[in-house]
Amino acid sequence: MDDHYCGIGYGQTAGRGFTLLEVLVSLAIIATVLVSIIRLQGQTISMNETVRFYSVAPFLAQSRVAQIRMESDSFMGEDSGDFGADFPGYIWQSRVQPREINIEDNGEINFLEAGITVRHSSWGLVYEITRQISAKNEESRP
Repeated sequence: MDDHYCGIGYGQTAGRGFTLLEVLVSLAIIATVLVSIIRLQGQTISMNETVRFYSVAPFLAQSRVAQIRMESDSFMGEDSGDFGADFPGYIWQSRVQPREINIEDNGEINFLEAGITVRHSSWGLVYEITRQISAKNEESRP
């Protein structure tokens, strides 16, 4: 056999690495995927906050309406506040106004209209409801 043969023998591979172009292309693909994953994570967090708000806000607004129903005389006009340490960042505004409907044969029906707005101070989300509450009459109707 020839002693000057420099080729690669059977079963041996060349010690060749990746080219610079292959490394740059793979880094570009990895960077694109990572940016997409980070953006998706941010959207997921934002949607989670929105879902949490629209799950909690109706409950808080209804609890405020229940308070107004129980003590309607003390809630006339506009008021605002927060929901305390149990629901940090949630604030409310209420407006309670007397309303009446005139009926030709039966006179009039008096009730209160309560508008409740629930906001979150840092998320910028708003939930509003309006409820009609029967007014407390001093004299009973026949």
